[in-house]
Amino acid sequence: MQGASAIRVILINLIVVVVLFALIIAGYFYYTNSTNYVTTQDAQVSGTIVPITVPFTGTITHWYAAVNSTVNQGELLGNQSNSSVFALNPGLSQMIGNNKSMLNKLKDEETVTSPISGTILQNNVAVGQVVEPGQVVAEVVNLGNLNITANILETEIRHVSVGQTVNISIDGIPNTSFKGTVQSIGDTTTSAFSVIPNPDAAQGSYTAVAQRIPVTISLNGGYAGKALVPGMSAVVSIQVNNNNS
Repeated sequence: MQGASAIRVILINLIVVVVLFALIIAGYFYYTNSTNYVTTQDAQVSGTIVPITVPFTGTITHWYAAVNSTVNQGELLGNQSNSSVFALNPGLSQMIGNNKSMLNKLKDEETVTSPISGTILQNNVAVGQVVEPGQVVAEVVNLGNLNITANILETEIRHVSVGQTVNISIDGIPNTSFKGTVQSIGDTTTSAFSVIPNPDAAQGSYTAVAQRIPVTISLNGGYAGKALVPGMSAVVSIQVNNNNS
């Protein structure tokens, strides 16, 4: 019985030592990460999405752009007939008067071209549809020039500076890590552009909430062969090394 008790005491002490050792290791990694890294899951793949519009009101007669298709800058995406402009705007003839060049312009068929080389992300028109200036008929993005936008808490942004190294993981591409560099730091918080006003501020009261500041991170070494698209969720760890106070 004494031997069994001694073994039990040894096992208990061994378990305590293992648990303490694990806690020490966990504490070390927590301290190291909190000191040397600023980490956030509030990040996503982003890129410059360019809207495609038309110069005049008219009807789409041909449309060749398909979602996910690759296009070159200046490539023909479709044709627009302006013959319906006068029907839609009866007073236009008097405004133009005898300006023959403008009259011919409105009667001729317009071409819709891509402003950049890239991939069509969204297609908002169909043949026969009437379109107007300012209406986004399609959207194109250069998938070879993507970056990461990470929203960093205002309490941690002081540790972040341009040029710092960033470790990146993309939710949609598991078991793959990317390297990046802090390219720019926003001059305002994300809430400053919110379409929903702060109800507390509107009522004359305010509750302090930690705000987030957008940080743009460039992807180092490229990502050829990786299915990165704008909007993918990401996790970033910015290596700050506690250089900033």
